[in-house]
Amino acid sequence: MSVANVADGIHTVQFDHVRVFVLEDRPQGQTTLVDAAFPEDGAELVDVLDEEFGGVDRVVITHGDEGHFGGTPDVVDAFDPELLVPGGARGFHDALDLRVDAHISDGDLLDGDLRVVQVPGHTIATTGLLLEADGLFIAGDILEGSDRRGLPAGYLVPPAEQFNDHSHAAAERNLVKLFEHEIETVLVSHGSHVYEAPLEKLNDWLIDREWDLQY
Repeated sequence: MSVANVADGIHTVQFDHVRVFVLEDRPQGQTTLVDAAFPEDGAELVDVLDEEFGGVDRVVITHGDEGHFGGTPDVVDAFDPELLVPGGARGFHDALDLRVDAHISDGDLLDGDLRVVQVPGHTIATTGLLLEADGLFIAGDILEGSDRRGLPAGYLVPPAEQFNDHSHAAAERNLVKLFEHEIETVLVSHGSHVYEAPLEKLNDWLIDREWDLQY
């Protein structure tokens, strides 16, 4: 496990198979945790949140995969934060008996300038968070770093087909929603972040992909 600062006021906590995000002063004076890793990571996550950030005030879960929500009970027990979950995150609701403070939907603007962007495909309600003033997108599992697939780092791809519970075709096709936004940086839960021209690189990948699918 390791902690890193990846942008102004944004930190990652890296576990063996996933990373989560800690946002300071989002909103002002409060700390927001985005995702909670696997169940077995929960106790360690609580320790680092306490030691490094003095706890958390809000938890936002991006989707219903265990590797993104599994540590939530430990975090809730330790800090009693506000808990926000996508309305369609069935895996979360099926697995955990927790009170949810709010269900989030595509287009919602959360306190702290966090725009909810949902791209169905990986799951029905796969969610990312866009810090609009910064042009920074926390992608959840909408996208991952290309090096997770053994490709050169610095590019973006959707999760591989075997990881998509809902529709692999939709996970690719619905990425066009991202071009509606001004995005200068993409932070991912798996693989390497992309700080340079993420949408231009994604557009090139989609064009090549469309050509491959047609021919």
